Amino acid sequence: MDETGISTVPNRTPKVITPKGKETVCKISSAERDQTVTVVCCMSATGVFVPPASILPRKRMNPLLYKDAPNGTLPLISNTGYMNSRLFIDWLKHFVKHAKPSADDPVLLMADNHISHFSLPAVLFY
Repeated sequence: MDETGISTVPNRTPKVITPKGKETVCKISSAERDQTVTVVCCMSATGVFVPPASILPRKRMNPLLYKDAPNGTLPLISNTGYMNSRLFIDWLKHFVKHAKPSADDPVLLMADNHISHFSLPAVLFY
């Protein structure tokens, strides 16, 4: 399991070839100024994926933002767009739902040392 930040604003200006074969520079504009979306991914050693979670920097959820997301994506929001202890518990529930660990079929979850992974509720979970 790991999180990664993805910038919502491209950091380079793309070049486009016009129908007449000339290269032109296109300007991409965005209402946002370099905001980061966090994506949480988890995969087994055999290549089985848990559907991703994405954390948007918002105060209120807008379902349209996840309209074309991959099936099973867990939509999350936070003020900063980053993982926190509360969202990590939500993700753990998502993980258990898809990984289906049991006494007969245990699952080992490996995570980094991000502070959100060490809250008391996270340690006591499951």
